[in-house]
Amino acid sequence: MRCALLSLLMAAAPIAMSKRVELNWDIGYLQANPDGLNQRRVIGVNGKWPPPVIEVNEGDILAINAHNSLDEPTSLHAHGFHQVGTTYFDGVPGVTECGIPPNGTFTYEYNTTQTGTYWLHAHYEAQYTDGLRTPLIIHAHKEPHRYDEDMVLMLEGWYHRNSKDVLQQLLSTSEYVRNLPFRPYMLVNSHGGSDLRRTTLKFQPGKTYRLRLLNVSATGMVRFGIEQHEMYVIEVDGTATEPKLVNNVQLSVGQRVSVLVTAKNTTEANYAYYADIFTDIQAGVERAVLPFTSIVEYSKNAPLVNATDKTSTVGWDFFEDVDLVPIDKQPPPGVNKWVPLEARTAIFDDRREHLSFNNRTYEKPTVPTLTSVLTTGYQAFYPDVYGFKSHPIILDPMTDIEVAIFNMDNNSHPFHLHGHSFFVYRRGAVNNDPAQLRNSGPYPVRRDTITIPPHEFALLRFKADNPGVWLLHCHMAFHAEQGMMATFIEDPYYIRNGTNLPKEYSDNCKQMGIPLAGNAMGHNGLDLPDEPKGPLPLTGL
Repeated sequence: MRCALLSLLMAAAPIAMSKRVELNWDIGYLQANPDGLNQRRVIGVNGKWPPPVIEVNEGDILAINAHNSLDEPTSLHAHGFHQVGTTYFDGVPGVTECGIPPNGTFTYEYNTTQTGTYWLHAHYEAQYTDGLRTPLIIHAHKEPHRYDEDMVLMLEGWYHRNSKDVLQQLLSTSEYVRNLPFRPYMLVNSHGGSDLRRTTLKFQPGKTYRLRLLNVSATGMVRFGIEQHEMYVIEVDGTATEPKLVNNVQLSVGQRVSVLVTAKNTTEANYAYYADIFTDIQAGVERAVLPFTSIVEYSKNAPLVNATDKTSTVGWDFFEDVDLVPIDKQPPPGVNKWVPLEARTAIFDDRREHLSFNNRTYEKPTVPTLTSVLTTGYQAFYPDVYGFKSHPIILDPMTDIEVAIFNMDNNSHPFHLHGHSFFVYRRGAVNNDPAQLRNSGPYPVRRDTITIPPHEFALLRFKADNPGVWLLHCHMAFHAEQGMMATFIEDPYYIRNGTNLPKEYSDNCKQMGIPLAGNAMGHNGLDLPDEPKGPLPLTGL
């Protein structure tokens, strides 16, 4: 929780107040029991867990000096940051860096030209689900909406097992083992269980609160709502919007939504709030609602208004993001390049369940894609240089891109694009049912993470105006590790001629034995004789 200045005062804050905010992070293991049900090893910072919330002001330079005290590599990714001119700080091992080796260091620098609600998390395997994640809030000098207080609510489906154990189960060759149930337990700001004091929100009569909601789960979607309180959506994924009245908010993994809530004028009652997690990734909790209830407190001694499903004022009629109108109204780009991607889950010829785009399941290359761009000369314009398994897609500079994602699965997927916010142009059903078609208005909302329900599609548009190497992937952590990722290499010429890598980049690669030049396999040019193309999907299943 943090008291925010009213927007009029924030508007008066001069940009000259911008500063360099430097943090020293020692990333290491600890023991924690956030819900009182299970103690397990977690990943924290400077001997504490959860990692500290980061709050800076627009225009600040945020520098994080990260030291890795783990027994495996790690990295840090600022989710939603465009990293203009600094693709090497995007924090993705095998893509934009080699990773931070054990006992290694790397300094990430972020120019906070964007404002709104973001989060920082590890991008090594599914490591963030072991606790290396925290909100990252960029306060604007001039907020478009008035409020009295700012509250950050990090919503997380927490597993009592470490990420490697879960991933090992999901990649088992045994159908029985793959489908064994495992469930997430809900945390709010890293607390859960029956002790509601740790998750209580304290309201004062008449005040207006900005609630910054972030879903930092591994797999689950979250529904948030407060009994007998109206909420107005004013931000999604860093994009400020015109207020939209809702009675609940649904967030998929990686999404952020800010809502304004005006407190009642009396202290006669307290009210339940819900942060229900529901998931369709594993058979044991298929589409099961896992309820979480806590308290909006006006007075310690007031009675609690906690309705049943039949009498609740918090419904399940989720708002459509195509209906949102951004404050900064921009028309969408046209279409110079169309990128169709079919998202599927299937058993591949290694007898494991993989996820894929266009039947290609991702595997990170031996040499980071950014290294290959910088060291393969004119062949950097050839997709084959980056390896079949990295699913490379070359984007020409300043091209208008439309990515069409067709979700052919029976599960929802939240898709996240690095380096850009995209216009949500159109949604619909893959069977072209006209009743399910939803078009945006003339000024579509911009997001960096979008939920696509089963057997639906979305058309996403952006301009290729940010040279760099950027992932597009499902943000369900285990889905990404099972292969649902692709790589955009945007304007290779500019990357090659406008990138100066920090020294730590090469130091860490050397320490990990990763080549500092060459194609995906560390060879010259298109010499990839031993590159594996598989596993490939089985047919007829």
